[in-house]
Amino acid sequence: MRNEKGQYTSPEDKQISPEMEELLGLYLTSLQQQKTRTKKSTIETRGREVRYWLAFCESNDIDPLAATTDDVKGYIQVNTHLADTTIGSYYRSVQSFYSIIENDAAEDRLRLVNGHPCKDRHTINLKEDYDIHEDKAEYKLQHDLAAQDIDGVREGSSDILALKPQQVESLFDNVPGKTPGSKLRNEVAVRLNWYTGCRSVELSRLDIDNIDWDECSIDVQSAKLNVKEHSGLIRRDVYFPEEFRFQLKRWCKRVRHSFSSAAEPNSGKILVTTHNAEMQGPQINDVVKTAAENAGVQRPLRPADPGPDDEIKEWFVTTHRIRRSAISHWVNDCESLGLHQVRRIAGHARIEQTMDYVEDDDDQIAEDYRRAMSSK
Repeated sequence: MRNEKGQYTSPEDKQISPEMEELLGLYLTSLQQQKTRTKKSTIETRGREVRYWLAFCESNDIDPLAATTDDVKGYIQVNTHLADTTIGSYYRSVQSFYSIIENDAAEDRLRLVNGHPCKDRHTINLKEDYDIHEDKAEYKLQHDLAAQDIDGVREGSSDILALKPQQVESLFDNVPGKTPGSKLRNEVAVRLNWYTGCRSVELSRLDIDNIDWDECSIDVQSAKLNVKEHSGLIRRDVYFPEEFRFQLKRWCKRVRHSFSSAAEPNSGKILVTTHNAEMQGPQINDVVKTAAENAGVQRPLRPADPGPDDEIKEWFVTTHRIRRSAISHWVNDCESLGLHQVRRIAGHARIEQTMDYVEDDDDQIAEDYRRAMSSK
């Protein structure tokens, strides 16, 4: 139900009644019948996010089949704390729900009382009405703020995707930690983030038993890929420089089990806490964000210009930013690595995903072109 001021409220959970479950099922069936080429992943996303909409409707005593434009606007309002791309996806799912129902000719129960509440930009325009840029990730919208104030970011870049290697390396000497053990653990975590390009959840899964000390590689399980669809990529090797081997081995073999009461010597997860046998992804992300702040390369992304009482919801430097930066560095700066090799290391199913992570380096392109054209 709405609160005492009549404002829309967000449901405490995403559970819905059997009646809503039935409506969701009818929508998904009709979606697959009307759009036979829809990818399985898209259907899963629509099903999950339409469930969120139906939960919102139920918690605010709204009949989804009689929802109005104002109801959809209320849904947008209660989700404004989320990233623009997330809000955009949620809204597209609501649009899909009503477009599919509007065009359904087989199921009598799928009838809209008040018509399509958000058919096009004439009813709701996320960009103009809410300053929500659903077609661009937040880090791309803040280039005017970041490029001027963060050393090493290319001047005039329209899409800032990556930190330069020197910036990332400045984090190593600026990791937080009250004890030598915690500082070493945190430096190892940041270095592994940069050297391997792993996602934060993958970093938390890295296991001592999967380290090949001779090859300087670690076998890791993907955090994204479906084992049935990508059995050959569900596990992959990531790598680290030979000069990091001594520091990593020192942590794993000598310091780690004395630092953590929950760690077994020479086995288990590489990254641990003082009382847990696995350091979780959000904890690793916090270390990266703090190290960036200490190094002077951290900036808020959302809100872009926070006031003294504003809560910062998104930071410039995170584990995912470091991952993007590593992939961009491998493609732009490492001639010995081919694009398909980078795709394998990054754990991407398609080459297009890898290219989406890459910051174009115009200076490098020009240099490579001149070298290629002058070669005999």
